[in-house]
Amino acid sequence: MKAAVLTEYGKTPEYRDFPEPEVANDQQLLVSPRASSIKQLDISKAAGNHYTNFDPLPAVMGMDGVAELDDGTRVYAMGITGMMAEKAIIDKRHFLKLPAGLDNARAAALPNALMGSDLALIEKGKIKEGDVVFVNGATGATGMMAVQLAKFHGAATVIATGRNQQTLNRLKSIGADMTISLSQPDDQVIKMVISAYEKAPFDTIIDYLWGHPAELVLEAIRRLTLARRLTYITVGGMASAAISLPSQILRSKNIVLIGSGIGSFSAKVFQSYLSNNLPVLFEYAANDHLYMNLNVFPLSQVATAWSSTGRSVIMI
Repeated sequence: MKAAVLTEYGKTPEYRDFPEPEVANDQQLLVSPRASSIKQLDISKAAGNHYTNFDPLPAVMGMDGVAELDDGTRVYAMGITGMMAEKAIIDKRHFLKLPAGLDNARAAALPNALMGSDLALIEKGKIKEGDVVFVNGATGATGMMAVQLAKFHGAATVIATGRNQQTLNRLKSIGADMTISLSQPDDQVIKMVISAYEKAPFDTIIDYLWGHPAELVLEAIRRLTLARRLTYITVGGMASAAISLPSQILRSKNIVLIGSGIGSFSAKVFQSYLSNNLPVLFEYAANDHLYMNLNVFPLSQVATAWSSTGRSVIMI
């Protein structure tokens, strides 16, 4: 079969022949994948920079995706074997049937974006109706999803930051009440964060950037008198993996700093979300909600897709 194969950490996956996987027991099912998204986790793992790895190499890429069963039923599933391939193995006990109105590309891309947005808002942010949510780095695929899911859960106000002005404008049509450009001088960004808080004191910050943008937000918080406890959730490090954080900010403010990522949730939490929350949002998306800007590539172009900006989906 053809597959997207990683032969060495640090290299780009290749489109090449690979042995077809074999079912090992009666709880496994051989399926025909139809779409799988390239996630930051995939990129980090392939580069050898993530705390999880493949054992052994070579390995087929694609942690999850959309597949077709023998009877034509379309399902979303995590792969026991890599899903960027013409054949894959899934656990027959753990898959979701897809609603008719949801196309394969969006169905493949949504779960990861939801894990980094909705799961973080629910489990780490304890979001409730009437909250105010500040999304730092909202112009990326997952940040854009966080804006929409905050509104889905009843947020009164959503504030979004980012560098891409065109996308910031788009965010205003899908849930953002205020936007802040990070392309401005630092002092102006700080002033705008302070002004946004004074207009709508936020309960939760969900941050996909970390690095210098996070330092600017935290400096604004240092200068504010907080109306209530503020939960700061770090989900990604697209700007930088490290920041300079004076301990005074944490000691002088009613602020909780918490991380949200694959290593911070138990398997039980993940399974509960996949079983209970994901079907609801698949139906919501099938009814023409949850906008995503996707780049779609055939499996044969996986090397090109790997270096593409934005959220890419491989169609098999």
